[in-house]
Amino acid sequence: MSLIDKRSVFQILGNLMKKPSLLDEEKYKFTTEDFHSDGESSFYTIIYAAINNLYKQGIEELDLMMIDSFLSSYDVQYRIFNDNDGLEYLQNAIDQSHFRNFDYSYNRLKKFSLLRMYKNNGFDISELYDENIIVPRESEKMMAEFDELTIDKMIEHYDKKLVEIANQFSSNQETKTIHASDKAKELLAKFKKAPDYGISMIGKIQNTIFRGAKLKSLGLRSAPSNLGKTRIALGEATDMAIDEIYDLKKEEWVSNNNGENVLFISTEIEGDALQSTILAYISGVPEKKIKDGATNEDEDERLAKAIEILERSNYWIEYIPDFDTQLIENKIKQHIIENQAQYIYFDYLHISMSILEEIANSSKGMKLREDMVLFMFMNRLDQMRKRYNVYIQTATQVNGDWKHTENADSTVLRGSKAIADKATKGIIALTPTTKDLESIEPILRNGFYPEPNVVYHIYKNRETEYKDCKLWLYIDYDTMRQQELFLTKNNYELINIEPTEIKTEPKQTKYSF
Repeated sequence: MSLIDKRSVFQILGNLMKKPSLLDEEKYKFTTEDFHSDGESSFYTIIYAAINNLYKQGIEELDLMMIDSFLSSYDVQYRIFNDNDGLEYLQNAIDQSHFRNFDYSYNRLKKFSLLRMYKNNGFDISELYDENIIVPRESEKMMAEFDELTIDKMIEHYDKKLVEIANQFSSNQETKTIHASDKAKELLAKFKKAPDYGISMIGKIQNTIFRGAKLKSLGLRSAPSNLGKTRIALGEATDMAIDEIYDLKKEEWVSNNNGENVLFISTEIEGDALQSTILAYISGVPEKKIKDGATNEDEDERLAKAIEILERSNYWIEYIPDFDTQLIENKIKQHIIENQAQYIYFDYLHISMSILEEIANSSKGMKLREDMVLFMFMNRLDQMRKRYNVYIQTATQVNGDWKHTENADSTVLRGSKAIADKATKGIIALTPTTKDLESIEPILRNGFYPEPNVVYHIYKNRETEYKDCKLWLYIDYDTMRQQELFLTKNNYELINIEPTEIKTEPKQTKYSF
């Protein structure tokens, strides 16, 4: 079977003869390679080149004599053109081509061109298109499946293979220039149709502060040791991944929006050691009781239901104790391709032996300080969230200065405050001090709130005006359920903020190609 679709070529060439300005349309990108296949005559390439050259010379209306006259100046090409009855072929193409078929023919032309490119670069294309099939029934089945493929799915098919053997990474810095007014009307219409929010976060106040969890954002939450950075992140990731949760107040299962495609990368705790925390969050059963095997019949039923919810989720955990930036990117890309992961939690940004070796190799042996290494890693995460259109949340330690600061910001980050430069949102999570609790006592008394055990110092936020402020929470560390209490300025003045409930549309979470 040939690796060029002659019917599509026929339609394309006929339409280009009638309307060569199609060559200038942005959505169509032709090359001479689209019209040539090994073992086939260069006849189609010659015709395309003639049309393209005449159009570039400013001729917007073509006819057969122009093509004939142009090619007559090139002996070899003109002979091939005449040997294949070029004038008759072109006349038939003009008569029988229709613009309504152009997009379909263009897509098939490019699909075969892509196949040839993969084959010429050593890829086995038989999984998508087997040239050696001769049995009609098998051929029809293969063509039907090939017709269903899009170019993007074809590329994803080979990306999946490449990610398994990727050892080297070449940074591709993309730039894009637009006029300030470009597509501004479409942007406003988009916001009218759907306000600019991501998916729901674990709390409605955080939805308002950060406009939900938006793709292409990079969150950095820093905290001292033993505050529970990993477990807080695990609770948030679980909340994103599940479509149902046990409501402890209503004492019933309730909808939790729709499960998202989530990847949690753990660097210190193995995956099976995280499962009890995940089940505690979903079921509301205290983790201590789960680990002690001291649950009652009702709690056992809730845990069984929690497992069912997990089984239908698209929630994955990777344990990577010794990592470098390339390994992390490969794992993220693998889960994007295989599991359509869009929401990525990398639990803890720190120095590992592998990352030191990687940085040493890339810097040709030059010694780098810890702050420089961490900044380079954070920069890599920033590139990933933009390149792969994903939400990434990570965490770091803080330095000893947090004990002596009233309003924590990037200056208390361990390593370097420059780490926060790449984040789209920055939080320092601390335990409220005695002074904190004394300062908010009137708010607690008037609002009948429980005493907070965590305060988020929000020092960076690219989405809204809410920064240099404090979000007060109570976290039940036995279930990792969060209760948002209230928001204040850094001087403890209460901020009136409207919580935002975000509903997401049902979607298919599993995908294969």
